[in-house]
Amino acid sequence: MNPALSAKSCLATFFAGSLLFAACQSPAPPQAQAPREIHTPTYDLIIPIEPKALLILLPCFPCDAADTRSESPIADTAVANGIAVLMMNFNQHILMSDAEKREVLDTIAAAVKAQGVDATNTFIGGFSSGGNVSVLLAKELVRAPRPGIGLKGVFAVDSPLDLVHLYDCSKLDLAKTTFPQYKDEARMVVALLDSTLGSPTDSLPNYERSAPLLNTASSVAPLKDLPIRFYTEPDTAWWRANRDDSYEELNSFAMKRIHDTLVAMGNARAEYITTEGRGVQHGNRHPHAWSIVEERELVRWMEGLVD
Repeated sequence: MNPALSAKSCLATFFAGSLLFAACQSPAPPQAQAPREIHTPTYDLIIPIEPKALLILLPCFPCDAADTRSESPIADTAVANGIAVLMMNFNQHILMSDAEKREVLDTIAAAVKAQGVDATNTFIGGFSSGGNVSVLLAKELVRAPRPGIGLKGVFAVDSPLDLVHLYDCSKLDLAKTTFPQYKDEARMVVALLDSTLGSPTDSLPNYERSAPLLNTASSVAPLKDLPIRFYTEPDTAWWRANRDDSYEELNSFAMKRIHDTLVAMGNARAEYITTEGRGVQHGNRHPHAWSIVEERELVRWMEGLVD
């Protein structure tokens, strides 16, 4: 046989076999589409392909949306499980005026409308003062529901919700001789509350109206039917060593009292969740941190409340 013909025959057989092999293979699975991300001066929004719920996250006092995402895997875990996440830049608030509540809710409503996000199943949560804002927004939505925003649950992460407790503890901090580097924060808190609400001793009704939550029946009543979670890491040894604070001075203590008052009011879906050794803030051990929240379990909680 002519060697050239033999070589051509072999090549033809090879290519025919290759085509047959290729024809028998299943087509390559389509690559999963990445979620859409929208970044604006007021918020960051991440939208999975088919969102089944909306999670709104509020940052700590000096923080923003970028800090929220970098300090916790909550946002990315939620998106990976089909939950759209709206991370707000609204910060530096432990209480809010009625106008501020309306403004933030207007921003949220405009964002989901502009991007076509279904907000029928909405959850709101925040860290530290962001938890205060979250609870205040939840109360406002209960008082005056927004069409299209279906509030299903709220959570606060080691937040100073009880402003009477915060005022009293700030006064205690100012009287201590230890850790003078942290007294500026206490001075700021006392000055802010004195100027806006007055002293709790003289103006307790103002605190009843304006605090996110006190451990009183009238304060918690608006949320007696709403699923609510309080996350905290009561590491008393750390707080004593690093701030000279007793357990009774911690957000953990105040949040536990609020939780118990909610339960006494009949809220069977109020949860007080404590952790141990999870707190890390900007790379350093700190029990006051986003990281105390176990993000996968939080997602399961939300999924269990979705209509």
